[in-house]
Amino acid sequence: KQWYQRRVAITAGEEEFEEIRNILALIPEKFFQLERTIDLMELESTNGSTVHADVVKFRQKFAGKIFNLVEDLFGIEANLRELYQEQPAEEDQETDEESNETEEPCGTWRLGMNMNPTDGKIMEYTNDGWSGSSSIGNSSQALAADYLDQDVWNHDAANYIAIVRHHDDNVVLAVKTFKIIYDQGYSLSEMFNSNNPEFYRKVVGRLVQDEKLSSATVIYDPIFSVGGDLAINWGFDNNGVRMVMTDGYLEASVTDSYSTRGLGAHYWCNPVAGTVSQSSYAMEISSTSSYSSYPKAIGTDYGSYGNYHSYTSSYGQYAIYVSEDASSFPQPGTRLDVEMELC
Repeated sequence: KQWYQRRVAITAGEEEFEEIRNILALIPEKFFQLERTIDLMELESTNGSTVHADVVKFRQKFAGKIFNLVEDLFGIEANLRELYQEQPAEEDQETDEESNETEEPCGTWRLGMNMNPTDGKIMEYTNDGWSGSSSIGNSSQALAADYLDQDVWNHDAANYIAIVRHHDDNVVLAVKTFKIIYDQGYSLSEMFNSNNPEFYRKVVGRLVQDEKLSSATVIYDPIFSVGGDLAINWGFDNNGVRMVMTDGYLEASVTDSYSTRGLGAHYWCNPVAGTVSQSSYAMEISSTSSYSSYPKAIGTDYGSYGNYHSYTSSYGQYAIYVSEDASSFPQPGTRLDVEMELC
């Protein structure tokens, strides 16, 4: 009876923790709205510009602390759940301890998607591949063209996500790895499904690895030139970008602009439904150059809208890997394959 009463109390505590997490998650969004409000005031004075810059800096620092708090809350909740689970026998505990001392945990990374921004196809926000409803390309060209492995995308637990920029020879130029801060076990198709409001405009991944070759050019790269954590499905009015960094310019939900940049962009769509409004405004990878004007593409895969141009012909390709248990990705200089082992 005491065990049951304790379990009921702990379950109630978990619900309260979840409520706190949801409140914390709303705070960065309020700052994004504040930044946009200050922009709309069109403050011409030096003091006005300083106020806006100060708000942005505060949000970037404060948001990072919030994401740490959210991750800490998940850890506390996990410890709470363990309190009412049956404990293993002492012999089993000793066996587990011995096993932990002698075995090194190995992790496996599997390729979910590859984005080649110069192959003539546009992997933009409304592409069906993001929701996992269709495979893209073929395995023989997995790291040479736009590609999506439906099996990995739909079924693999994406507890860690790695975004990897690589040459056409499949050598890693730069990598960022993120630990998912939500409950573990979601697949990428669940995260990017437009019918799942849980992951709309959400910060999902805490940065745990950021490495690149000294020769890798990153200026205006929306992933590797920008700090912060990973946010996905960033919709704002009739625009959307699938993968963005939180230290970039993240628009408020009601603002119609081109300012948010990242992977899988479309600047005239229904981001909630994941449907196209005007196909000519698609862009596979939008650079961070000129936030205040029309976006310039990294690569040549973008729509026919007259104000679209390339910032650079290409920085290489961008691969998205997932892992259930590996917290870091093989270092830059490594040659990629569709499956990577890390011990």
